Amino acid sequence: MWTKRYLDLTADRPLWAYLVDDLINRNVSPQAGAIRNNAKFNTFLQSWSPSTSKASHLPEYIKRMLKTAKKYNVSFAAVKLDERTKSQLPIWYHIGGTNSLRRLNNTGHSDCLRNCHRIFTIADVQRAIDRHCFTTLIASRNDYSPESCSCQACREDRERGCRHPHACCKSAANLLRQILPKWHPDPLQVNDGLTLTRRRKDKNAHALVEDGETTFNPSLTTRGPLSEAIRVFVDPSVHSAPPAIRQRRGRIVEEESCTVF
Repeated sequence: MWTKRYLDLTADRPLWAYLVDDLINRNVSPQAGAIRNNAKFNTFLQSWSPSTSKASHLPEYIKRMLKTAKKYNVSFAAVKLDERTKSQLPIWYHIGGTNSLRRLNNTGHSDCLRNCHRIFTIADVQRAIDRHCFTTLIASRNDYSPESCSCQACREDRERGCRHPHACCKSAANLLRQILPKWHPDPLQVNDGLTLTRRRKDKNAHALVEDGETTFNPSLTTRGPLSEAIRVFVDPSVHSAPPAIRQRRGRIVEEESCTVF
């Protein structure tokens, strides 16, 4: 129950949980390496682990909580996440990142992204790379990045200490490319066909008020706060496996799989 309260990441989270966050963040395991302080958020939402050995300075009650959570495989996991939930995850030490992403956590550009651009989550990365000047630059397929962009976003970045906003935007875009498909906030992902239509959802809402019959919603997509996706007894081998997609009706021709004359 104490672990459950600690992992409540909503506005109702108890104050003591934030103190536990700070204590855990101060006791990173040696295997995790050197992690910048402003890159650490919550060990259950990131790929680094705290130290629970005898040499650790963590209080015994926190060690017991962490060891119990590890024993029963408490982890952030879901079959499928909606785009909004994915965007809330920390970009640094992302739990669904490639090995290359781990090497990008402590570079000079990464420090600038955190310190000057205030980029900490997937949503922050999207905000940085969606600025008009950068999307125009990418669309032009021009490798040259002007240092004197006069748009408001770039001016604000330079005022906060960034020397080359466009270079940092490129670094942010590279971070996003290191996210595995299951966790990537791509709005164009294939619809699994399981979620009820808006009309059926409205009928269910009306039926609940009138004490009528409701239609079961078979959706596997987790929505809402991050706490909704924390599970116990998680199988580590399928943690980043993409969800199975129900086969669509009719003839399915994979893109670029055949040539028609």
